[in-house]
Amino acid sequence: MLSLPSRPEDAAEPPQGASAVARRWMPPAVDATEARAVAMLLRLLLAVAGYQLLTLLWSPPSAGLPGQALTVCGMLTCLVSLELLRRRRLHLSVAAFVLSNLVLTSVAYGYWGLRAQMQGQLLQLLPVLLAGALLGRRALWLAAGWLGGLLALGAWLDAAAGFYLPMRVELALRDLALAGFGTAMAAFVLDQSLSSLRDNLRIAQRRGTDLARKRDELQLEMHEKERSREQLVHALKIENVGRLASGVAHDFNHLLALIMGYAGKGRRSDDPAELRAALQGVESAARRAGAVTRRLLDFSRQDVARPQLLDAARTVAAMEPMLRQLFDARVAFALDTGGVRCQIHFDPAQLELVLLSLAANAQQAMPDGGTFRLALSCREPGNELCVEVSDSGHGMSEEVRLRCLEPFFTTKPSGQGTGLGLAVAANLIKAADGRIVVDSAPGAGTCFHLWLPARPLPDAPRQPEVGVTIPY
Repeated sequence: MLSLPSRPEDAAEPPQGASAVARRWMPPAVDATEARAVAMLLRLLLAVAGYQLLTLLWSPPSAGLPGQALTVCGMLTCLVSLELLRRRRLHLSVAAFVLSNLVLTSVAYGYWGLRAQMQGQLLQLLPVLLAGALLGRRALWLAAGWLGGLLALGAWLDAAAGFYLPMRVELALRDLALAGFGTAMAAFVLDQSLSSLRDNLRIAQRRGTDLARKRDELQLEMHEKERSREQLVHALKIENVGRLASGVAHDFNHLLALIMGYAGKGRRSDDPAELRAALQGVESAARRAGAVTRRLLDFSRQDVARPQLLDAARTVAAMEPMLRQLFDARVAFALDTGGVRCQIHFDPAQLELVLLSLAANAQQAMPDGGTFRLALSCREPGNELCVEVSDSGHGMSEEVRLRCLEPFFTTKPSGQGTGLGLAVAANLIKAADGRIVVDSAPGAGTCFHLWLPARPLPDAPRQPEVGVTIPY
């Protein structure tokens, strides 16, 4: 059964195939299925009304007044149904058309019999069956049953008009069989077609519901995965903060010694100029201490990733003081930006995290000292940046090299490593559409090649898009 939606959100645009007239007459607040039913009914009513008009204009005078009256009534029925449709009374419009045509058909068959209707029978019965199908399966078969009864009535009247002569009875039965079979087949085809369409619609709706549920589950899974990755990144930040703690403590001791020296100098002097200079020295040392704490807090804070365009050379050069804090005096630290003039799209804090993780692994691979080197290079035409991080440590076996980027894989004793540093670094590089290549051999050190998408640096000089640089 058709039903108009009661909520505005159920509304849909009319079908694309509808004409301009159909769009004007079609109720705007209907769903897609109902809109197609309205368009079908509208075309059916216009076609039947046009047929009735042509019949009225072309019928010979000998057709008689009863035939013309039935034709006019058929036209009025179409007009009434069209008006009801315009008033958004779709259900009532279909019901009025079906019932009115059944009544008119009953009058025609009861007055003229079956044989007189055989010539235009298809145009009389098929619109009634089509409209009945719009009301539902039960209405379709009720209309088909009514029409079958009218056919039987018309055949009986034909036989009665011939005084039930065997020849007339046989002719009436043959007409009844042909007309009844045609009507039954038309109703059956319509019923099966609509049943198939309804089944396909139910299947499509069920599959759409399943797809929507799967989509929601996938979005939830992606959200959980992203949150887990952010938590891993934050945990690795905290781990690296612990590694930086000794260097920060050394810097603070140095700055506190400067502050104490300037304070003692000012206390021993009565010269206003020397007092002013001592206070300026205290202020400068305090600012440097504040920069150290701010940089450490910014790095350890759990922020949402904010990728931005970074000048690769300046950004990496600004990280040199923090990277140096991981190594003692026995390690030779070398940084070569190569004068590259290219930009990368990366989050500055995550880039610091990646380089700190690689530097921390290098420091642990060189317990007796060695050489750590960080170099940048950019191939022509400047669309890919290579960050080379190497050390002269004990290196890795082929088995360890192949698995070093796997999550939770570590060669350290239990309780001394999480196996997340290199895995998170590789994940961040991959998320930026880059790749990481590991070269290592036992006793020959390790070299990490980080390949990142890049673009040439604009000609105009730009300020580095990084946080506060710690002065040393």
